[in-house]
Amino acid sequence: MFGWLPPLGYAELWNDPGTNLKQMAFPALALALYDMAFIARVTRSSMMEILREDYMRTARSKGLSEKTVVIRHGLKNASLPILTMTGWQFGRLFEGAVIIETIFLIPGMGRILIEAVFQFDFPMIQAVIVIIGVGILTINLCVDLLYGWLDPRIRYN
Repeated sequence: MFGWLPPLGYAELWNDPGTNLKQMAFPALALALYDMAFIARVTRSSMMEILREDYMRTARSKGLSEKTVVIRHGLKNASLPILTMTGWQFGRLFEGAVIIETIFLIPGMGRILIEAVFQFDFPMIQAVIVIIGVGILTINLCVDLLYGWLDPRIRYN
């Protein structure tokens, strides 16, 4: 109605980057809104728990600014539950992409999967599921490796 965004469809990124970015605004927003709210709630609850700890009071009593205390001491220690939920949310993004690609007419793995299901193309369904599974396993591996990097108490043998 306002002409702000182009109609549904897909413009190749390499052919028309401006139109492609405009067309990706609503799909990205649809995928991100729920996940952003959930991660914000997890971050808040984790930070509220960490801010009551003794070492946070000690850092404040040393004369550090509140910003330094919250970012350097609080957010670092509160990041493990946030990282866990973020890894889980990336797995959910794959399932959401199947629906979003179909609704917004975007060519991708999700749309290939839906078309394969409607055509009973079982080898294609299996291939897409394996690729998505490998992607989720890779994300879980990265999350586990980040645990060891963020928290020195966690060591893998």
